[in-house]
Amino acid sequence: MDKTAFINSFDQCDKNYISNIYNSIMICKKTHNTVFTKEFLIPYIYNKLINMEKELGIKVYCYGIYEECERKIVAFDLYEEPREYPIDLIKITNKSKFKNLTHRDYLGSLMSLGLKREVFGDLVVEDNNCYVPVLGDITNYILGSLETIGNCPCEIEILESNIENIPVVKFQEKVIICSSLRLDNVVSELSNLSRNDGNTLINNGSVMINHIICNKKDKLVKPLDIITVRGYGKFKMQEIAGETQKNRLKIVIRKYT
Repeated sequence: MDKTAFINSFDQCDKNYISNIYNSIMICKKTHNTVFTKEFLIPYIYNKLINMEKELGIKVYCYGIYEECERKIVAFDLYEEPREYPIDLIKITNKSKFKNLTHRDYLGSLMSLGLKREVFGDLVVEDNNCYVPVLGDITNYILGSLETIGNCPCEIEILESNIENIPVVKFQEKVIICSSLRLDNVVSELSNLSRNDGNTLINNGSVMINHIICNKKDKLVKPLDIITVRGYGKFKMQEIAGETQKNRLKIVIRKYT
């Protein structure tokens, strides 16, 4: 597959971003060495890469430390999966006794160091701790630069990624009732807003499907899609569990906590 065809296969992504991934693949094929992406990739991208293995003539492997994680580092290899990935798992502990911190607090403080979202995997917040997969080459910078989360003092340590008690991504499961699988119907139910207000969120670019902004209110969502509604949370559509007596759909949803 040539570069132009490869880039055009990812029509929802920045061309330069996809071009860099293609260059990594070519380096792998030329050198016969494992090449890792320099950022954590979203499911839309790495799933496409996996489906393109035969066309590309390489193996595609993904790793993000947690089960159920979304953002992953991708390894390109001609043969087998590497034993290690250039990822560190850091644990940030909130030392304040007076304030509880959220996912947004931790991510905001990390990005305030001048780092892009793509250099972190999925953040998992558990009690007063936040677990963050990070690219190994920025770990020391974070350790030396991050002293507070908001106004709360924090402590940071590097964990072994094979420890038994790696946290899991947590969900709250519920069932929503929708007249159809149209995005505007689903967003309205997820956010507990009117359909018109749900459409406003979609039109304003506040809704993403699988980490890609979607402005099409009539787009049909499907099982395993990840829907993010800014200000209301992130949700995973698990399955359609049947219909009500009025022929409305019962949809099982997992909300990330």
